[in-house]
Amino acid sequence: MEDNYYIKTLLEKIESADPKSFSQFAHEHPICFQEKKGNWLFPMMFDFYVNKIHNEYIISLLKELGLYLHNKCKNYEMSEITMIDRSLCIDDSFVDNYVLKVQNAQNDKPKFKDLNSPWRTRGISLALYEIPTFVLNSIIFEFKDTEHPYILADIAGMYMYGQKFEEGLNYLYRSINQLTMFPNRYWNSDYGLAGAANTFRLLLLMCPKNHMELYRKIYSYDYLYLTKLACTTNDEIFQQEAYVNRASIAMDSMARYIIPININPDLLYISDMYFAHYCNELATQISISSGWKYNMKSLTYYQHASIKPNDTGGYVDIEEKTYNEIVSAKHEQAKSIALLFYTGICAEDGKLTSRNIESLFKILQYECRYNYKETRNRVLNFKSYK
Repeated sequence: MEDNYYIKTLLEKIESADPKSFSQFAHEHPICFQEKKGNWLFPMMFDFYVNKIHNEYIISLLKELGLYLHNKCKNYEMSEITMIDRSLCIDDSFVDNYVLKVQNAQNDKPKFKDLNSPWRTRGISLALYEIPTFVLNSIIFEFKDTEHPYILADIAGMYMYGQKFEEGLNYLYRSINQLTMFPNRYWNSDYGLAGAANTFRLLLLMCPKNHMELYRKIYSYDYLYLTKLACTTNDEIFQQEAYVNRASIAMDSMARYIIPININPDLLYISDMYFAHYCNELATQISISSGWKYNMKSLTYYQHASIKPNDTGGYVDIEEKTYNEIVSAKHEQAKSIALLFYTGICAEDGKLTSRNIESLFKILQYECRYNYKETRNRVLNFKSYK
């Protein structure tokens, strides 16, 4: 509330100083006044008044606002993980145009692909919304030179789900090279965080686990970006996907060798599945209507220490804490893990270096060419391929 009052007061000063230019700004950039798009307000205003209007008094007010937003953010514990520094946000509103074009191009009815299921009596299917080849190629051609992680990872994902893995590598390469150093310009961007999470998710799926050091580093980045996205996004779908994907890598067979040794990844999974269902109202609706019922997956693992019910007991018999206490404690602990990864990367210990990236993509190119089926199974996990 204090932030909103301060920003409102400053906007009133700016409008009073130059009503005509403020009206022009509001007309040209109405999106930044929307509740969920407020992170674009500062970068849009700063660019407008610095590069177009050149009003020194208003620029001084904006600098005051930027300093206020930055200092306010730094006052919070673990702010690098749990907060968006609105003074460092970028105007990447152009990504909205890409998202809209992709959505409009998708077929109305999904095509379902059966996945390999860990359950004997229950199948799993993935809903894929196809895009006609000509339309997809025209979208890719239009945005292929746009250097934004969200667009690059999304195009890479389209190629992956089309089983054209090698074609997607170039887009992932361009994306990862913008994301491995901190600070980077996408660290305080909703679309940037989502694109980063998708980039490292795809790379984690593609990377063979026998390349342990590379796998560990990719995992750390993925966990870090997913955690910041879950903590900060205003987008309900982004938030749910962040919890779902973080739960997925908590169940990774390598998690016990990457997450600090005194932390049980199973309990992180239980917490993330809970929040994948309850993090927002839309997430709950999707969890129920899709049949995934993430809350039940969480509870099943707590009761049986397995994704499948059994008679051998579970964490309900092992842990002293109650289910709700575990969910809450591990939700907070995930932030601490992300901060640990962040600190390690900043100290160079966990950083993906340029040499690491070059080695990684040589490995992935080899896998795509000479171990295509194994790569396809790791990434897609379809029951059958056509």
